[in-house]
Amino acid sequence: MSDCETKNSNELLDDALSMFMHGSKASLLSFLNKLVTSSVAEEIAQEAYLKLYLLVKNKPSHHNYLELLQGLRPMLTLIAKNLALSAIRHKKVEDRYAESQQTLHSQVTAAECQGERNAEEQAITDSENLRLIIVINRLPPICRQVFIQRKLYGKSHQQIANILNISTKTVENHLTKGLILCRKYMVEQLPSKQDEHAMSPRRMSKAAF
Repeated sequence: MSDCETKNSNELLDDALSMFMHGSKASLLSFLNKLVTSSVAEEIAQEAYLKLYLLVKNKPSHHNYLELLQGLRPMLTLIAKNLALSAIRHKKVEDRYAESQQTLHSQVTAAECQGERNAEEQAITDSENLRLIIVINRLPPICRQVFIQRKLYGKSHQQIANILNISTKTVENHLTKGLILCRKYMVEQLPSKQDEHAMSPRRMSKAAF
């Protein structure tokens, strides 16, 4: 009996995967580099090979794993493509969040420079803006994105759904949840009765939102 015949199924699959990767990885990375950066492409390729490996491993014993893997090469490309698109969507969400934070900061800064206002009102407004930034940042990630797109950029529910790849119903749910949480967080931050009157949930819903 040869050495190959004495190997167990996992060892045969491992050897076949190594040969398969050696023959296919260059072209897979070339494909992925058109979609994402080289470092991300490398990570996605590894994950794609792992998913294909687990898929083959869960199948009944096969006499020629290399032949099986080669036959699944189109599936490998599809898996890698889907992973790349998911990474791209995630990066876009991160970029939009960073942009929204910069916009929010700019708006607060601009508000602080407007006109001449009573010193007490100026202090109250600055405090409210700071608390508003804090409470928005406390929202869950997707809820925060929906809230910013709607309240700061004035996007419609359908536009937000398209941007974040979610349904309009989910957008409505996140907006409702965001408003409830913002009101709750604003009330939690009120240090005194005077501030509570100055920034009540009802006033916040009319003025800030």
